[in-house]
Amino acid sequence: MTTHRLVIAGAGGFGREVHSWVNSSSEWVRINSIGEIVFIDDNVPEIPIRAPLVSTIVDYRPQQNDLVICAIGSSEVRRRVVSILEGKSASLTTFVHDRAMVGDNVQLGVGVVICPDVLLSSDIRVGDHVQINARCAIGHDVTIGEFATLSAGCNVTGNVSIGDMAFLATAVTVIPGKQIGHSAYVGAGSVVLKNVPADVTVFGNPSVIVARKLK
Repeated sequence: MTTHRLVIAGAGGFGREVHSWVNSSSEWVRINSIGEIVFIDDNVPEIPIRAPLVSTIVDYRPQQNDLVICAIGSSEVRRRVVSILEGKSASLTTFVHDRAMVGDNVQLGVGVVICPDVLLSSDIRVGDHVQINARCAIGHDVTIGEFATLSAGCNVTGNVSIGDMAFLATAVTVIPGKQIGHSAYVGAGSVVLKNVPADVTVFGNPSVIVARKLK
């Protein structure tokens, strides 16, 4: 069986978290035959990392046995880095922590990162390169678009639709059937009681629009 080198793209805060989550996921490591973990990043991290930094992202050349996780919290930066990695024909992989609970008919795209204690109930579609951080709960019939980010402790109830590139900060709650638009930002602790348009920032309980992106 081939042993893989796991390459974490991004040695910042989320990259260090992913490194920890991989190390605590012995079953995932076994199934994917991970023998080594390294980082790539264009910047030298200020906080020490617990695996070698072997290359910049720009200079990275995939090895035949590499599996790559893009562990960058910003949706926009993550999309740019994934585009670079895809241009290098890197083998982008999906990570699901051993302690995540994944129900029936949950479809996960390429490059998805599912952190510990996440609950994905049933009949859920998660797009490519989505990040769902620790202790999130996702209800039935939820759709999450590509490159969306759910920070720790979010509660997304049934029949919710989250657009591409949307960002939910820590402990957001979305009531059933609501839509969060493309590139929307939902501030920490917000409670979403009505649809959120694309390209806006909302905050509060109930959440209200506090800013709009300039076109």
